[in-house]
Amino acid sequence: MGVKERTVRRWTSAPGLLLIGSQVTISLLLLYAGSFPGLSPLWVLPAFLAFFMIGAIWFVRFVVVLSRQESRPDLRRNLLRWAAPPIVGVLMFASTGVVKQSRFALSEESFEKVAHSAMKGSPDWKTGAMTLGLFDVSWATRHENAVRFALAGGGDGIHQHGLIWSPQGEPPLPEEAEYAPDVEHFHGPWYLWRENF
Repeated sequence: MGVKERTVRRWTSAPGLLLIGSQVTISLLLLYAGSFPGLSPLWVLPAFLAFFMIGAIWFVRFVVVLSRQESRPDLRRNLLRWAAPPIVGVLMFASTGVVKQSRFALSEESFEKVAHSAMKGSPDWKTGAMTLGLFDVSWATRHENAVRFALAGGGDGIHQHGLIWSPQGEPPLPEEAEYAPDVEHFHGPWYLWRENF
């Protein structure tokens, strides 16, 4: 078997464990990143690039197989292996919003308990690092009728971000000389905030 035949065979064989496993792993990482309200972790961009590179490799191989008459029986025989990469991609993109909403829904009660405790001025309300539901929180602070939480983990590693519980509408923010945070409505009495330098 010559070098040319081996190269053609490599490009026309069904996707293997390396390609499918890499795509599944990257998809799971992207789903985790997508579960953060507001900013996603800094490593999302390289993960997206890797995800699309794997998709491009799959697409080129698929076109080569379709263009070669003698490769089509292999396509039919290994249909599930050929279908796995696009199925994983579609499932990942379709479920990103669901994962974010589910993670927050499972954590919302914990956040509200702390927010209510802060509003009552309870001495046991914690302002330092804590875990609330499925989120790690760096700090929490009360300002007028709102409680702001800084999320640990996600984000771009430079700007802080998090959630604000403000049941009376758009949250008032303290005057901060260093930055003016961007705020947008997220869900119910919840708002997203992120530093804006």
